[in-house]
Amino acid sequence: MAPAPALALTDLTDAQLEQLVVDLGGKPFQARQVGHWVFRHGAVDHDGLKNLPVALRQALAQRMPVRSSKLEKADLAEDGTEKLLLRLHDGETIECVIIPEGERITLCVSSQAGCPVACVFCASGMLGVRRNLSAGEIVEQVLHARDRLPAGTALTNLVVMGMGEPMLNLHNLLQALARIQDEHGIGMGARRITVSTSGYPKQMAEFTAADPRVNLAVSLHAADEALRKQLVPTATSSIPEILGAAQRYFEQSGREITFEVVLLEGVNDRPVDAEAMIDRLGSVPCTVNLIPWNEVDEIRAARGLRRPAVHRIDGFAEALRAGGLKVTVRRQRGADRSAACGQLRLRALREKQAAAPAQQG
Repeated sequence: MAPAPALALTDLTDAQLEQLVVDLGGKPFQARQVGHWVFRHGAVDHDGLKNLPVALRQALAQRMPVRSSKLEKADLAEDGTEKLLLRLHDGETIECVIIPEGERITLCVSSQAGCPVACVFCASGMLGVRRNLSAGEIVEQVLHARDRLPAGTALTNLVVMGMGEPMLNLHNLLQALARIQDEHGIGMGARRITVSTSGYPKQMAEFTAADPRVNLAVSLHAADEALRKQLVPTATSSIPEILGAAQRYFEQSGREITFEVVLLEGVNDRPVDAEAMIDRLGSVPCTVNLIPWNEVDEIRAARGLRRPAVHRIDGFAEALRAGGLKVTVRRQRGADRSAACGQLRLRALREKQAAAPAQQG
């Protein structure tokens, strides 16, 4: 299948950018200047390509925009977490989240508009998946977030844990990661980047072969097959298949795998769930990241799910540690601004749907 046409300059590889500049009458070195202004300095339009000849800037402007997405809304929480809603060229929306914590500023980005995985606790998949994001649309989330930071601060970490399943948009993801890591552009080191997947062994093998050198996280949620299928209804691969693919990534990259578990009270936070997790992961070099559920009103009402009480979270973590596993517990961020993945987009879509009848009337 032929790749989709580029939407903006952010979609182009270095080779494609050089070819475009040369086609428009420029010199190869001027393509490097364009990349420098777009990715290093964050130019938002062609006037921001400062040291290019006016004629070349005008020719580029006639060919394609610098960016294809626009910031539509920003929600700032009391703890400093800021969620951005971006409007794409075709009207679709996506989210990314800036999470400051001490000297660390993490950005969580999306890989698809919507999500096909449909985890029962997640807002991202409630309306299904609309399409894959282009490489540029992934990269632009970094650029938009960087625009929001105070002078003298910078993004320190990137997690591909927002809307969508990264392994189902692997080609564009890998191109975006290459651009984000480029030392002449955004320049974020691989050790500061984590890609999270719900587990697609075939695509994980392709990811391993591409050797992106980033950290890998696997959304496991339960170590029992039946319970995991209940939580992730679209899951088609067995837990051993997923663990095998993760183990092979560890063997090649040397990067310890993180297994993520969204904790739901009375569902997967019981002593029997901890015992199953210890049995499955006891021999795997890994860290288990416990994520107490960030409640979504629609899901809580429809499915009766609840965020565990603190004593249940702590008890589950201690049980895993007693079984020899390394454990971290994610602190809830941005709760007052609906910071769970997909909530801002879901709210915007609901508001749009509610407004439609009134506009028609």
